[in-house]
Amino acid sequence: MAIQRKRTDFWGSGPALRQTADFSFHLLAANAPEEEVQLHTHEEAHFVLVLSGGYMSSAKNAPVISNTPLLVFNPPGTTHRDRFYGGRGTFLAVSGGIDAHGHGYAMSVADPYAIQTARRIATDFHHASLNPLLLDGSAQQLLAACSPLTSDESKRATQPPSWLKTAFEMIYASEDPDLSVAQVAAYVGVHPVHLARVFRRYLHCAPGDYLRGRRLERAAAVIGSAASLADAAYAAGFVDQAHLTRSFRNVYGITPGAWRKRMKVSSIQSDEHI
Repeated sequence: MAIQRKRTDFWGSGPALRQTADFSFHLLAANAPEEEVQLHTHEEAHFVLVLSGGYMSSAKNAPVISNTPLLVFNPPGTTHRDRFYGGRGTFLAVSGGIDAHGHGYAMSVADPYAIQTARRIATDFHHASLNPLLLDGSAQQLLAACSPLTSDESKRATQPPSWLKTAFEMIYASEDPDLSVAQVAAYVGVHPVHLARVFRRYLHCAPGDYLRGRRLERAAAVIGSAASLADAAYAAGFVDQAHLTRSFRNVYGITPGAWRKRMKVSSIQSDEHI
């Protein structure tokens, strides 16, 4: 049976908590080993912005394990076992909202403006300038990004150019192992340098880092089903298996082979609970 979690209950620790009438804001570090995070249900809607670590989420369109800017929205009543790989990571959680209906399923939010809004909260968390009015307005903007009736009027003048979302989604969805930053820039009609500048401003990473991160995420997803690790490396856009192994171990602290065994064990355990 799933554990019930209230607005301020998260699998994380930290004294950083701010509240408004309708929302709570938490800056937390994972505080439980991965295997100790139990199946749980959140009474209220909430967002999780991953700041560091590999987050493992069951949300729609979320990677098997994160390595790129990740913002997850969970509607009221979401039941999951989302957790950090190895129990190590930091995150911002924004919970609440009287009218927080949104979609009926948990989802990865592929909106650069929403990611920037959440990151701004995390960056300015302890600043006095981030007053309750700004916090409440920012939370409402996050909810608007997940609503089918999103209004552009709710967005500030600092919203990113429309082509950034196109570039973000192109990299996110592409399965082309040869996709390059130059190709993405050409597709959206901007110079690669300008793409890099805007990408870093709103997503706090370079487009090349995001592209490499997505390749690692794809590799993590296909390693369990690929005929061999060499095939997984090729499918995800790595030069060879050795290149994949170095990159995977540097980021996740585990080899692709060990990850493959882990996925098979997880699959067996999931089948036993069906």
